[in-house]
Amino acid sequence: MRFLADFIPQLVWFTDPTGFHTYFNQRWIDFTGYTLADSVGPDMWNNLLHPDDQDRARQVWGHSLATGDFYEIEYRFKAKDGNYRWFLGQARPQFDEHGRIKQWFGTCTDIQEQKETEFALRKREQDLERAYADLEVKVTFRTLELEREVQELRRQAAPGNTF
Repeated sequence: MRFLADFIPQLVWFTDPTGFHTYFNQRWIDFTGYTLADSVGPDMWNNLLHPDDQDRARQVWGHSLATGDFYEIEYRFKAKDGNYRWFLGQARPQFDEHGRIKQWFGTCTDIQEQKETEFALRKREQDLERAYADLEVKVTFRTLELEREVQELRRQAAPGNTF
């Protein structure tokens, strides 16, 4: 099991039923710079999250621990170089023969490139909306100018007007 956990590209972790982390794979250690001994515990992982993600992650994880529901969240983890990367965190409980949670198996999948693409598309969409709004304003003003010019030409062309 540990060979497979070290082989796959995700950060892999296990917890006991209460959420106390008991295992992290080698990719976790390589990414965070923390040894297994430094990483185990109930809340150390949350301290590595971006400050804006910590409360939400604690709340979502707490809900899963309380209900046994599938855990899924996007958050930013701090790498050993100090930079944050986006991950998709997921976990499923393993139940014993009495239906009680025996332990949790979780992974964190790096989705940084996906998030960068998402942010770039969102920015592009905002830029296009802004450009459309600017164009709409320009068209409205030009239409008003043309209407004034047409009215002036009509006034000048009205019978009895001399140029």
